[in-house]
Amino acid sequence: MPLVETEAIVLRTHRLGEADKIVSLLTRQLGRVRAVARGAMSLRGRFGSALEPLSYIRLWIYDREGRDLQRVSSAEVLESFFEMQKDYRIQVAAQYLSEVTEHFLPERELNERAFRLLLVVLRALKRFGEVNRPLLFFDYWLLRLSGFLPDLGRCARCQRPFENQAGFYDPISGELFCMDCRPGGCAEQVSSQALALIKEFESARIEQWLATKKAPPGSRELRRFFEEVIESHLERKLTTRPLLAEEV
Repeated sequence: MPLVETEAIVLRTHRLGEADKIVSLLTRQLGRVRAVARGAMSLRGRFGSALEPLSYIRLWIYDREGRDLQRVSSAEVLESFFEMQKDYRIQVAAQYLSEVTEHFLPERELNERAFRLLLVVLRALKRFGEVNRPLLFFDYWLLRLSGFLPDLGRCARCQRPFENQAGFYDPISGELFCMDCRPGGCAEQVSSQALALIKEFESARIEQWLATKKAPPGSRELRRFFEEVIESHLERKLTTRPLLAEEV
């Protein structure tokens, strides 16, 4: 039962009994894991605020192979994202990031690029206070890194580019089609204006994109399209998505 030191982001916590917590974590070295933190609810507990949701921490964890629950030995805060969540819009966005990460990434599968993506998006929310484009950036790159991003440049059937025409998403095939080729079940439409935005950020650092330009028209539409793609692959509705629709 080796003691592993790793960086981690706390996704979610659940109370266990009177004094303990179950903690859902995205770690840099072990992937997504769940662990028990003994005494975390105690006023004299040694964890302090290190296990608050969305804390970026250094973690020492007993990695027990074949166990569903690992055991946290100790943790220290590297960066807190607590203060930014006093803004309700950002709080909802942060909860969305946690929910998608927890359900989308397989347990115990190492994915350092996804770890770095989540961290950089949390920092963008904290620095800029903008919600829409950081979530758009997160959704796009999570789908791309996971191999679930449909071809956004041309119709999956006839291969014609989407220049000056909308795309239609088929959740069964996971592909995007033009109007002439779309299957009967395509309910989600994304405009050519929204699809054209991808060139703005696919090769840019998120800080540069947020600092140099205002949110362009179509960015909210594109973000909601990516949310639909994520839900179709999860085969479940996200509980935070209706809250985002109301606030962002």
